[in-house]
Amino acid sequence: MAQAKLSFKWLGISGFVLSDEKTTLVFDPATSRVGLLDFLPFTTVQSDNDEVDYWLERCGVTSVDAVFVNHAHTDHVIDAPYVARKFKAKLYGSSSVMNVGRGQGLNNDQLQEVSVGGEWKVGDFSITAFSIPHLPHVLGITLMDGDITSPLTSPTSAWNYRAGETFSYYISHPQGNILFQAIGRVTDIDPLKDLKADTLLLTIANRVSTENLIKRFNTTGAKTVIPLHYDNFFKKMKREGEIDELWGVKTWEFKESVSKKAAGVNVVWPGYCEGVGI
Repeated sequence: MAQAKLSFKWLGISGFVLSDEKTTLVFDPATSRVGLLDFLPFTTVQSDNDEVDYWLERCGVTSVDAVFVNHAHTDHVIDAPYVARKFKAKLYGSSSVMNVGRGQGLNNDQLQEVSVGGEWKVGDFSITAFSIPHLPHVLGITLMDGDITSPLTSPTSAWNYRAGETFSYYISHPQGNILFQAIGRVTDIDPLKDLKADTLLLTIANRVSTENLIKRFNTTGAKTVIPLHYDNFFKKMKREGEIDELWGVKTWEFKESVSKKAAGVNVVWPGYCEGVGI
């Protein structure tokens, strides 16, 4: 019997779909974009269900078995409860992510709080969580820091989506191992240093330096790297044409540095919903 094909499709920011043709996982669904003006006082935000449905259909998603979230800011969690409800899937994440789910209609059977070192089996996938602090946004300050301590109903202020604990995920599968690193830094105390992966899904926004991130290429031994979190998450996703890049991410510098210092690594830049074999 032929083995199922393992594929990746990008949902924008650090969102993506992993599927082996039997089981489908969705990470960090946030196709509902929250603009800068949405952070003004007395403004509220909520999941745009029509927009979510469009991108799920475009990505060919007809079923979802689990939704994983790395932290509870809007650009990672805002659509997670809707996707979990739509497909009767389980939502995985921090206690803050659980309170987003509770406030937006998920029952306890659909909620699984993630703990450091915890491992969860979904189909042929095994997912292990590693806690790494969110990087500061500006002047050493992390915006919307802290925890969501009670069920968060929607619509609500974007400022109520507090980060909570941040997790990176190691995803094991018979077809290959994948590391989803959710922050743009390899830390001095590095809980991911011993993980080997065929594919590295790497957040490059707010990175300390490209040279620092290349350390993760080396520790994992990954031959394929897919950069994440470089599109402009304050703007609606373009359905056609070039992807709007987030200011300051400097993808050109990342590409140039990698070509010089990690020439043997295949760096793939898929468009939205473009399939990549793992």
